[in-house]
Order: sequence, then C-alpha cells, then structure tokens
Amino acid sequence: MAVRKRQATGYTLIELMAVLAIASTLLVVAIPMFRTQVQNSQMSAAATDLLSTFMSAKSQAIGRNYPVKVCISNNAVDDEDLECVENGQWEDGWFTFVDLDADGALDLDDNEEVLQIHPPRTENITVRSSRTGEGTLENSVTFQPNGRTDLNATRELFICNLSRHGVTARVVIVSILGKASILKDEDVEDDGCSGE
Repeated sequence: MAVRKRQATGYTLIELMAVLAIASTLLVVAIPMFRTQVQNSQMSAAATDLLSTFMSAKSQAIGRNYPVKVCISNNAVDDEDLECVENGQWEDGWFTFVDLDADGALDLDDNEEVLQIHPPRTENITVRSSRTGEGTLENSVTFQPNGRTDLNATRELFICNLSRHGVTARVVIVSILGKASILKDEDVEDDGCSGE
C-alpha cells in the first residue's frame, strides 16, 4: 500500500505579516476619515437643532399671534427655574417660550408657556454670534406675530468644533424677516470661530 503525502494547508508567517501590514495601513487611513465624518455629523446636528428651533418659534409666533422668544438657558431642569441668561453660550442649551407681555422674561405666573427646552450640547462644539451690540443674536431672538425678528440686521451663529482647531463648520443665519438658513463652511466668508 502506497502512502500518500498530504500537502500542508494554512498560511505562512510571511502571508500573515503581509495581511497585518495591509490592515494596519487601512486603519491608519480610515480612522482620521471616520473622525472627520463624526465631527461633520455633530456640526450638522447642532446646526439643524438651532434651525428647527428658530423655524418652530417663528411658526408659533405667527400661529399664536404673540411674540415667541428663543434664548440661552440657565440649564434648569424644570420650567419653574428656567430663565434667560445674558452671559451664557448657545451650546449651554436654550429654550423657547411664548412672551405674552413682551417683556423678554419668562413669567409662568402670567401664563407664559414654555414651548421647547433644548439641553446643553455634549460634543466638543461651540456656538458663537458674529457680532455684539444692539440687536445681536448674542443671547436671544424674539419672533413677532408677523414673523419678523427683533434683530436690527441679519445675524450669524458660527458652529465650531474645538477639536478642529477653530474651523467653522456650519453657520446658522437669521434675518430680520425671520428667515433662518444654514451655510456650510465652504460658503462662509468670515470665520467666526477664529480666536476660540
């Protein structure tokens, strides 16, 4: 009876090392690209949150025939402790309320209703106004029953990712007519994130 030699199957050490080298190279290239994709997604989410808040506030102001204010929040957990802050940042959270007496402050005792509370952003994101002074979007914007805002000019909110070294990723624009829109970084002339 003849003995057959069976040929060994499997991978050699050289083949395994080649596969590991290729996989390592792919990971080195893919991880930064994935990180950039996650950062872009966070920027888009932040811009969309602000845009939808402004659009909803305008719609509510027109529908209710009362001013509706969107302002930076003091991060209160419930409606009773909510108030607009003067020295906060938009990434700290914001809320929307019907300002029945048009005094700019939430008065729950006067039946003013909180429409939306947006919690602080958890990502490494900042939101900054392009200008300071009267009529800015620095701390708040009020939509009037006719859909217009209390701003004296079109204003921008620059949404920046701190891990991208102050590069503007999105800009939310609000006009005096109450129109809100989003621009991507390549469409922006002024970099509102520089100096972060």
